Amino acid sequence: MRTGHGGFTLTEVLVATFIIVIGLVAVASGFQFATAGVATGRGETVAIFLAEQRVEQLKNAAMTAFTSSPLLSSTGPGAGVTTEFCQATNIGATSTNCQDTAFTGGPTYQRVTTVVDSGNGTTCGTAPAAPPILCKRVHVRVTYRPVTSRGDVSQQRMVDVHTMLVPRN
Repeated sequence: MRTGHGGFTLTEVLVATFIIVIGLVAVASGFQFATAGVATGRGETVAIFLAEQRVEQLKNAAMTAFTSSPLLSSTGPGAGVTTEFCQATNIGATSTNCQDTAFTGGPTYQRVTTVVDSGNGTTCGTAPAAPPILCKRVHVRVTYRPVTSRGDVSQQRMVDVHTMLVPRN
């Protein structure tokens, strides 16, 4: 008969297994939060890109035709506010990822641009200007509904970008 056999009792094995399972569950839930964070970050990045893309389009219009560009028009009924629907596929690859009607299938972003005349011809904002200057205040709001880790799309998020455009002399 052998004495002093080494080994683990059934209780020790069960306790060790229980501790390992708790650790694995914690790691798995951490992965779920991480992937949700990545998805949220991607949606926010796309929204910011779309807002900045619109501001750059308006800056380009201001550089070429400040008073005659239809993009910068703020007169007439409904003028000064444009609404576009954008998709995230091939974002930045083409300039045609936005259109006037909503896309079907897939997440979409709604981009609302508001252009308002600012200043009274002698000032632009609060700083005095030498010649009469008419400035344009631009507000771009991009709204979207991110898909959460549970598949919920009820939360609406938004990104706002404000800027002031002045004609170049």
